[in-house]
Amino acid sequence: MYPDREAGFTLLEVMVAFIIAALAITLLYNGATGGLNATETAARTQEAVALARSHITAVGRGEAISRQETSGVDGDGYEWHLHVLSVGSRELTLSDSDRANDTKPTKAILYDIAVTESWTEAGHPHAVTLQTRRFEVRSEGG
Repeated sequence: MYPDREAGFTLLEVMVAFIIAALAITLLYNGATGGLNATETAARTQEAVALARSHITAVGRGEAISRQETSGVDGDGYEWHLHVLSVGSRELTLSDSDRANDTKPTKAILYDIAVTESWTEAGHPHAVTLQTRRFEVRSEGG
């Protein structure tokens, strides 16, 4: 009947199509941005774990393990906190051959060690805590 009216799109159809396209682009943008943010957070978390491991590894190197609570800055926005606590000790029984070499009683001390690396990313605080237990053997004199 009216061939002219069915030949093209109406303004309303074009606006609906434009709104659908705009929503799709917004969703894609938000997805890409969220993925990039998640990648950045994962990289920062991996770096924090590596820094915390280095602090745990340093405990007892070159000096006796002792009860302590220390903290500092690792740079690039990271702060660390080290907590070492003695959780128990036990006298070790020496065999006769051991006593021939060392007559001092010997003690094993168990320590809880925890390191927390913290940082702020996009205004949100993040933290990673690594914990371990380590023991040290000491002679009565030391």
